[in-house]
Amino acid sequence: MHAPRIRRCARRSAHRLVLVAVVTGVLVPALVPAAHAGPGTPPTTPPPSASAPPDDPAGEAGSLVAQIVAARTALDALTADLGQRQELANRALADDTAARARADETRLAAEESRRGADAAAAAAERARADADAWITAWFQQADVLGPLSVLSGSAGPEDVAARAHLRDAVTADQRAALDGAEHARIEAANADSRARAARIEADEAAARAAQARTAADGEVTRVRTDSEAQQARLRELTAERDAAGSRLRELEDADPDLAAQRERAEAFDEAASARDTARDVRLRDAAIAGLTARAGRVAGGVAGGEDALAAAGVDTTRMSDEVELVLERALSQLGVVYAWGGGDAQGPTKGIRDGGVADSFGDFDKTGFDCSGLMIYAFAGAGKELAHYSGYQAESGQRVPLEDRRPGDLLFWADDDGAGAVHHVALYLGGDQMVEAPESGKKVRIAPVRFDEEIVPTVTRLV
Repeated sequence: MHAPRIRRCARRSAHRLVLVAVVTGVLVPALVPAAHAGPGTPPTTPPPSASAPPDDPAGEAGSLVAQIVAARTALDALTADLGQRQELANRALADDTAARARADETRLAAEESRRGADAAAAAAERARADADAWITAWFQQADVLGPLSVLSGSAGPEDVAARAHLRDAVTADQRAALDGAEHARIEAANADSRARAARIEADEAAARAAQARTAADGEVTRVRTDSEAQQARLRELTAERDAAGSRLRELEDADPDLAAQRERAEAFDEAASARDTARDVRLRDAAIAGLTARAGRVAGGVAGGEDALAAAGVDTTRMSDEVELVLERALSQLGVVYAWGGGDAQGPTKGIRDGGVADSFGDFDKTGFDCSGLMIYAFAGAGKELAHYSGYQAESGQRVPLEDRRPGDLLFWADDDGAGAVHHVALYLGGDQMVEAPESGKKVRIAPVRFDEEIVPTVTRLV
């Protein structure tokens, strides 16, 4: 089943780190007055002194900010590592699903083949009975249809001819019955052979499915074991971050200037988040309206709503209807929560347990998407079936150089500078924007494409 996973983010700055960086700007003796901060830009100041006196609140605050940044970076790295392990579990689960589907197909084929063999055997038995009946009748009527009987007792030449014709007809029917019986016997034997072969194939498929199930269980268990082993470290880092944050808050409470700039930074961050949320809600509603219009439930277009793709800045001038449908389906899920293992062709589904990070966010009890689950839903509208694993999705269509990307293409991120195991997938909107289900604790969103060292240098084109 899914993609999958908690996405790698160790080498990128989370949006909240912007706030921390902003706070760093206030930790200097010379503060920039709040009145000088523009309404649309975050407040900034020169970096703090590298050697602040021990009793300097700004110097201590700078050290605390550094601790928070380091803890968050380490948390990102651990989360990313666990995400890679989760993706391996996704691959195993996808293999398990495919193996069980193949086993079911071969089992049904074997049952159908056996029914055919049984029918052929019954037909052969009926043909044999018909042949036996003809043979019995032949012997019973031998005195009438034999050569001497044809001549003796005849009333004349015409009677002899009639009796000879009757004998020939009976002989032909008898021969046809015997031929039919032999043909039916051969067909029954062949059908039985096919049924036996189908049964063997079904048994082998069932064995492979059992092996895939064992492998999937083992992979999930390994993920759970690894996650449990790293949970302690995650808790330590979280405690360090929270302790530094608590102490930083104490310094802010004692220093009005620090507190004021922190409040400005938080207000800026919250305003940006609110704008993004409002945009996503607007685009989601427009996409849903567009899908409703497509389904014929609303006459005359989007019924007063704006075009979701146009509002998202997508150029639809030369875009196929299939691509528009895929993009609209993805946009219609903006704001849906991330749930590891969640999502199918019908929409969001309950997530699954991983024994670690996803469980800590309660993904197993959420109805949502992981990154590959969102792609399954988006492309189902265009009749494309995808596996619930980003690595297999990367292989599901035409590979095109990243620089030739266009709306509707799948973007991927992988280990080893984009050449290793794939661990994330997103849908390209155009204008270097994408739709993705990012990670546990987040929601389906629009985000700038991350052109980092892990992006795969090719995209996959399905429509």
